[in-house]
Amino acid sequence: MSRLSLILLCGLVPLFIGDAVRAEDAAPLASIPSAVEPEISLDDLIRRALANNPQLPTARASQDAARERLNGLRSRPNPVLQLVPGFGGSREARDEEVILSQTIDVFGQRRAQAAVAAAELRRAQAETTLTERTLILQVKNAAAALFAAQEAESLGVAQVEVAQAFRNAAARRAELGDVPPVQVQRAELELLRVQNELTNAQTERLARRAGLNQLVGQAPETPLRVAFEGGGMWSLGVGTNGLAAQIPSSTSPVPPSTVPPLQVGSSLVGARGQILPNALSTRPDLLSAQATLEARQAQVGVLRRQGRPQLEVQGRRSSFFGRQGSYALRAVVTVPLFDFGSFKAERRAAQAEVRAQESQITFLRSQVSTQVEQALLRLEQQRQTVERFRSGIVPLTLDLLRKTQIGYNAGASTYLEVLEAQRTLRQVQTEYLQALVGVRSGEAALESAIGAALPAKLTGTLQNPPAR
Repeated sequence: MSRLSLILLCGLVPLFIGDAVRAEDAAPLASIPSAVEPEISLDDLIRRALANNPQLPTARASQDAARERLNGLRSRPNPVLQLVPGFGGSREARDEEVILSQTIDVFGQRRAQAAVAAAELRRAQAETTLTERTLILQVKNAAAALFAAQEAESLGVAQVEVAQAFRNAAARRAELGDVPPVQVQRAELELLRVQNELTNAQTERLARRAGLNQLVGQAPETPLRVAFEGGGMWSLGVGTNGLAAQIPSSTSPVPPSTVPPLQVGSSLVGARGQILPNALSTRPDLLSAQATLEARQAQVGVLRRQGRPQLEVQGRRSSFFGRQGSYALRAVVTVPLFDFGSFKAERRAAQAEVRAQESQITFLRSQVSTQVEQALLRLEQQRQTVERFRSGIVPLTLDLLRKTQIGYNAGASTYLEVLEAQRTLRQVQTEYLQALVGVRSGEAALESAIGAALPAKLTGTLQNPPAR
């Protein structure tokens, strides 16, 4: 069972032990069995996705195609052999010949085409990197969503057990005449409600598991559970006894948090100055856009060479059959004489595409700066929210439920107050879990804005201090 479930059980089940022990004929706590599934780390999931997901082979095949086109343009032009045999008529009219031609790129047409192909290769490489980064971020987000579903299911199991314990306690007190029988009905309704929530949580986990299996190249029904590393944002960091061991008693005030609050200003300024220049120079979509610009600029150079002469060196034999043919080595120059507007229109269109791509790059750079800023702000806010839950909201909510239960046993609190405190704790646990997942999603969003994995120095800058 997960740490959050243990926290809930350690904090709540003992509240009902007194009544449950007295209820000798009460039904035992029901537990919902869960299938044993292998736990896989996030790094292992990413490795499986990079090895099995079909998106990367597609991008790599396109990159290989662009590389081969460049290699073809960098090689020499192929020679051409032209055979013109004659099969009838007089020797003078047949005009037989054998011509071997070799094109010589004197004016750089082929080199200009190779420059376009080289830019296309750089774009294909950037798109491959972008595909890889996108796949990694998809796996991280899917793993975070599955982890949240796993924890929600585990919390649902614990909530069902707590609701059963409370139903049994209410039934025993109703038999003794301490409370009206209607409270047993209310407890039964609450138990049915949390059982429905557990069923929904189980279905959500299976759906999230199918999505993650698809990303890592496995069958959707493959058993799988996400296991994040211990510590960090996923554990409460309060020792082996769980959070319940540090919940204050009903007569003790809640101690103030020993964790210093996060400082938004200084950490963000330092992080922004560190990662924004790198994002502008290394983000794959920007590199792809820059390569597209270079390809269009090179295409303008190709079009400018359309009107230049083409040179061929030919070896010619005047007769196809027999030994009486003459031989010659000659140069053939092909010169376009006039441009009635087609060449000029193509060059102007290519130049307009260059200007459009330059504007697109300017827009992308502005967009990257905005995305980095937003991701930094949201991640900082999400980590502060987690810290408030960990150091204040969760302990206070558990302490409130404990005090309410003690008051209920003493006749000072009503059943509705206990029920409200129990639902409040369930809501707080859910919100805390969502905040934890939000941190992971925020880190993935920042990685997406940067276009690379978070640097260790940056992670240390934005990471929450450990709980004491």
